Amino acid sequence: MAPPIGIPPGTTGEAKAEGRMVPATFLHDLNNLLTAIHGYSSLLAADLPAGGVEQDFAARILAAAEEARLLVARVPRPRPVAALHVLLVGRAMDRLAGALETLGLEVTLAASAREAQAVLADGGGEWQVVAGTKATLAGLGDLRLPLAVVPAGADAVTADALIRAARG
Repeated sequence: MAPPIGIPPGTTGEAKAEGRMVPATFLHDLNNLLTAIHGYSSLLAADLPAGGVEQDFAARILAAAEEARLLVARVPRPRPVAALHVLLVGRAMDRLAGALETLGLEVTLAASAREAQAVLADGGGEWQVVAGTKATLAGLGDLRLPLAVVPAGADAVTADALIRAARG
């Protein structure tokens, strides 16, 4: 039997697996493969005749890839020493909050640009980046903070990369 993921070869057992982290590079590579499977199966499902068994198979592959991507987003990762503080703006960003926290970000949610402006005006947070869709960020004006434009529908790994790139 193979050792659990993240456990060096030659070690086995639940006790030794406890507290171990899966390497982030492995999870990133796995997510890239799942993104390709997800993308190609969605193209395949769109090209196949509606109602056919082949389209059903493609839809099942698509659903399995999406489920696997959600599982990858939930796998614990080592947190950086200093977490990056991000203000996520817009209802479209709500679904990313938990996954971004597992990637080491400190996340605060604001449902709208107006709510984000109020939160920032209160000065209660130490945000380093404001992230949202292009439409939600357009309503914020000059914040003097880096802005990360995250496309609607982006996965957590993509959003994390865009946020970290905006921070510099």
